[in-house]
Amino acid sequence: MSWREKKLEYENRMARARGKKLDTLKTCTICGADKAKACKGCGTTAYCSTDCQRIDWRERGHRKVCKKIQAAEAARAEAPTPPPSPPREVFYGPAPRSHADEVRARIAAEHEAARVRREANPEREPLSARWGSRCPICLEEWDVNAPYELRICCCRKVCKSCEDKIGDACALCRVPCPKNNAELLAQLRRHVENEVPEAISTLGSAYSCGHYGLVKSDKKAAKIWKRAVELGDVKAMNNLATLHQHGSGVKLDKKKAERLYRMAADRGDAVAQNNLACYLDSEKKHEEAFRYYALSADQGATFAENSLGCCYRDGEGTEVDLDKARYWFERAAAKGHTLAENSLGCCYLDGTGTEVDLGKAGYWFERAAAKGYEKAIENLADLDARV
Repeated sequence: MSWREKKLEYENRMARARGKKLDTLKTCTICGADKAKACKGCGTTAYCSTDCQRIDWRERGHRKVCKKIQAAEAARAEAPTPPPSPPREVFYGPAPRSHADEVRARIAAEHEAARVRREANPEREPLSARWGSRCPICLEEWDVNAPYELRICCCRKVCKSCEDKIGDACALCRVPCPKNNAELLAQLRRHVENEVPEAISTLGSAYSCGHYGLVKSDKKAAKIWKRAVELGDVKAMNNLATLHQHGSGVKLDKKKAERLYRMAADRGDAVAQNNLACYLDSEKKHEEAFRYYALSADQGATFAENSLGCCYRDGEGTEVDLDKARYWFERAAAKGHTLAENSLGCCYLDGTGTEVDLGKAGYWFERAAAKGYEKAIENLADLDARV
């Protein structure tokens, strides 16, 4: 039943009830005759004549009942009207929430602090848009000193630890791994045809080292790297500069080598910065070489850290500072650089930039000698004879 039908039924029932009440007041309470008149005192009974009224008043006690009804109505009329209840207080504004504002304020403060940290230490722009600044699998930042592997299928670089965990299919593009050199070269050449700079540079490296079953040829490598340099590949700039510096597969041209080194170094490549510094050092441009050693060492390049320590120790390109020399030797030696381990042993042996400590000197000489470094073996023998 709909609400409209229910409403209609309710109205009909109320109308019938009102009709019955009126009918009872039109009939005499005593004899039931029609055209009776209601009692003027209470209005709850009706009489057709004074005789019926006397019977109800005298014999049935309506007189007392009528007076009680009249008294109750009079008292109700004279009673003071109760004051209206005060209106409910209305709160205009957002509904109260449990610590929501505090949480929002804390989150906003954390975001602001993170933004300030990013502006104070901006992430270095990646050398390759395809490779990015992190390993795409473990999201660890690239380590200048750690080796990496190139996934030929999608031409993406991954760290060595992630490469060792990849199974039968690439973790990035899900393409099955090539089963032989022919399949691998086919994948690589497809990227080369699409003018992918990283793929072109990798193909040049394959010709330079004779990988993937290719005949070793520096001449072909130089030709391929030249195309990669035109597309802006930093690694190809560094490799082609090395060929021009030594005249391998191309004409010996040190000026061109220096120009290519500078192109790669100015783009932030730590290896190119160190190579340029070595070249400038050989050309007796020590001050400029020191500047590029510092740029490379700031990125954590171990070979540059050792060279920078030598600059501070020997005063080449800068003033002699034995404390800084020891500091950079320690950084390089901690990463396993053999020359730095021997140089740090000499610092502790002679008290260069630190106090003499024969125990530490012997420790670093032993580490370098274990790797077959002859100078460290001689220093270790002299230390044993001295003790």
